[in-house]
Amino acid sequence: MTTLTCPKCHGEMRSYERNSVTVDQCSDCRGIFLDRGELERLVDAEGRFHSTAPAAPQQQYRDDQRGYAPPPQRRQKKRKSMFEELFD
Repeated sequence: MTTLTCPKCHGEMRSYERNSVTVDQCSDCRGIFLDRGELERLVDAEGRFHSTAPAAPQQQYRDDQRGYAPPPQRRQKKRKSMFEELFD
């Protein structure tokens, strides 16, 4: 197996797979390098990830049912982007 060399800093690169795309990352400068078409495949995967997000179930309470008011609406935590998870 040949070792890839970073074109920017000449450090050693490591390869890993995300969403069936091979990503090359430099161990020294942390640069990300993609082959032709891989960025588009990652962007498409990101779009599919956000379009299929499950909706949170809404519970309905009645004030007179048990003698208490409905709980306050909580802000939903923003989901991390696939790209943010990619670079963790």
